[in-house]
This record gives sequence, C-alpha cells and structure tokens, in this order.
Amino acid sequence: MRTNYALSIIALVLGTAVLICGCTGLPGGDARNQTTSASAGVPVGENLTIDEVLVRDGNFSIFIQAIDAAGLEKTFAGPGPYTVFAPTDEAFSRLPEAVIEELFDDPKGNLAEVLLYHVAPGNCMASGIGANDTIATVQGSPIAVDATGGNVMVNDAEVVRADIPAANGVICAIDAVILPPGMTETAVNVTTNMTG
Repeated sequence: MRTNYALSIIALVLGTAVLICGCTGLPGGDARNQTTSASAGVPVGENLTIDEVLVRDGNFSIFIQAIDAAGLEKTFAGPGPYTVFAPTDEAFSRLPEAVIEELFDDPKGNLAEVLLYHVAPGNCMASGIGANDTIATVQGSPIAVDATGGNVMVNDAEVVRADIPAANGVICAIDAVILPPGMTETAVNVTTNMTG
C-alpha cells in the first residue's frame, strides 16, 4: 500500500512539473511564449492614433466630446504628425459652465477654433522646449511655451504629463484650456477666421 501511495505522490509531482513547464516554457522556448515587440518596451500609444490614445487614457472625455462635436475626428486620427496639448477633464471643469455651453453651442466655429489652438504641426517634445519659445498652431495663432523653472508651460497652462506617444504624433496633458488671442472666458463669441 505504501508503494502505491509513494507512486501516486511521485506521479502527481511529475504531472505538476510537466504541467508547469508546459504552461510557462523555458527561456528560448517556442514562439508561443516569446514576447513580441508590441508588448516589450513599446508604449501602447505608438500603435494608436491621437484620438484613440485620448479615448483609452480616460482623462480626456470632455476633450473627446468637443472633438466629436466640432467634427474634427479626422484631424486627430489623420497622418500628422501633430502635437496635441490636451486639456484634462479637470482642466475643463475649471472653465465656467456658461463658457463651455457657449463653445458647444458653436461647435464648428469657436469650439473648433479653440480645439485647433491646442494642436501644433510636428512632434514638439516637452524635453525639447526651451525658454520663451513660441509654437505655431493649426488654428493659426502661436502659443507661448516655456520650460524655465523645471515646469513646461503652454500659455498659462502647465504640462502635467508630457510626451504621450501616438502613431501620428505626441500628446501633452495640460491643466487648463487655452484660448486663442481675442477670445476670453467671458466673451467667447468672437468671430474669427479659422481653418478646419
């Protein structure tokens, strides 16, 4: 009886060892257990467009709603490259409700202009921003960027997360919505010439 018990234990141990080795594989094993370049060291965003990265992130839902309302999805999914200074949901919450309503009431006009003011052609990495630089925007008016003092500022907004990669550019999360020159929070109804 002891022999049967010992053989059962040995069989159980060997079976478990075979099962564990079969599931995990050994280093240099077959292709099923090898890591692909998409999952080894390559940020997920590099395979997604800017709009897809923004959606997946979860901190830009109002910005995404604004893009959809303005009909700019193709711009943010286009070939680029673009740098998007994307206001977080918290940044939008700092705007007075009346301003947000007024922008969304004019989605193809002022809202689109504000959104395009957050987009620069090319890849502008935060690490490459110097002191008192300006960057051209798709909207047409330049934005002031400044990296003195250890923080990167875009007009009066601070970059809170820099250089988020996407297949068609880069995203920098900012803590405020920036408005083009001539447009203020209390007087958003300014007629201007826009692209889009």
